[in-house]
Amino acid sequence: MKEISRDIKAGIWYTAGNFVSRGIAFVSTPIFTRLLSKEDYGGFSNFTAWATLLGVVTSIDLYASISRAYYDYEDDFDTYMSTISWLSIVFSALCYLAALLIKRPLMKAFGMDLRYMNMLFIYLIFAPATQFFMVWQRMCGKYKSSIFVSVGSAFFSLILSVVTVLTFRDKMWGRVVGYVLPVVMVNTVLYGLFFSRGRKFVREKAKYALMISVPMIPHHLSGSVLNNSDRFVIKYYCGNSDLAVYSFAYNCALAVSVLSTSINQAYVPWMYRKLKENDTCSVNKQGKRLFLFFHMIVLGVMLFTPELIYVLGGEKYKESMQIIPVIMLGCCFQFFYTYYVNLEIYCKKTITVSTSTLCAAGINLVLNFLFVPQFGYIAAAVTTLVSYAVLCFMHYIAVKKLPYRNLYDHKAQICMIGLFSAGGMAMQYLYKNAVLRGIAVLAYLILTGYIVYKIFRVERAKDV
Repeated sequence: MKEISRDIKAGIWYTAGNFVSRGIAFVSTPIFTRLLSKEDYGGFSNFTAWATLLGVVTSIDLYASISRAYYDYEDDFDTYMSTISWLSIVFSALCYLAALLIKRPLMKAFGMDLRYMNMLFIYLIFAPATQFFMVWQRMCGKYKSSIFVSVGSAFFSLILSVVTVLTFRDKMWGRVVGYVLPVVMVNTVLYGLFFSRGRKFVREKAKYALMISVPMIPHHLSGSVLNNSDRFVIKYYCGNSDLAVYSFAYNCALAVSVLSTSINQAYVPWMYRKLKENDTCSVNKQGKRLFLFFHMIVLGVMLFTPELIYVLGGEKYKESMQIIPVIMLGCCFQFFYTYYVNLEIYCKKTITVSTSTLCAAGINLVLNFLFVPQFGYIAAAVTTLVSYAVLCFMHYIAVKKLPYRNLYDHKAQICMIGLFSAGGMAMQYLYKNAVLRGIAVLAYLILTGYIVYKIFRVERAKDV
């Protein structure tokens, strides 16, 4: 393509910035697994899981309204940003006050003492500003500032967290302070920017924001429950040490998860444009390539899991080897159903998306309470995989009722996911046999080389 629109260019750079900022979190894993004990590492994972879950409610999911408001309030968008900023801060503060009134049962439910609960709500008050800023800048096509804030904040948080962990006697407290303080400092500046530009709170705009954002809360909240409920159940029944192993395994899969999100963010604008042009053939072909590319990456990560654990966590996290392949397969199903979600959103079937996510979250929660007390964190990894598989099937059924039901090659994708599932289950045997794993790695490299050669040959033939 000789020309790239401002929106697509901004989307690509925004995605790259997100990948780098999340990548910093991935790189920090071997640092904190060695600086923190397993109990402290698990305790911090519990803190961030609650921050993610509660953030959907305390922020009222207001960031979801920004992209639409950008066009509806184009002439007075600064006032809209200041309005939702005030709304978010006030509602989060009210939630904090309510939490203090019932602090004892909440502290028990959260699995943390009062000082950590205080830090949790301070984080929740300030955190939404970054989301607001990123969406705002993306809508304006100003990708450089969004990259600067996301990458700069992640790097600042990493440096400060290392300093506080090394200097504080209580290592977990140092980790939490290093995590929350940069958010407070950076987002104070961002809120100040919104208020200085908008200057006021407008009731009409607040009603508009709530009408769009509140209906999205069940979808995002159930998605957060699906991603985090296993950690809460492990914390409650098994303790911080097991939670540390489980969270470490998920951090090993972080790069794969970020890759999945990044691919989708770059793919969606192109896909929607092709659908608008009724070029379904290109979408089908590109979808196959991306699906194959992602799954080959996942297979490679699974083959080198023992080395990955050694680098990121060391010997004390060796037991996580038994659940990382399961988590990786969960990432495959996530990537799979995202294809369907993109199509459902394009056809404006958002209620179907929310209903499916809510059902999967409920299934995951029930399965966790049934099996984690008996089988520990291994059960949590399996129940999450099952929930993602069910969610994928629900989206598949929903797409079969849409006009673009034959957009993707469903049979080929199902066969591929079946083969990779079988391969993932076989990994536990390969990890115990160096010779077999060596043969598998060699076969993987040969297969990857062949696929790259075939794609390159096809593209070269087109150019000729």
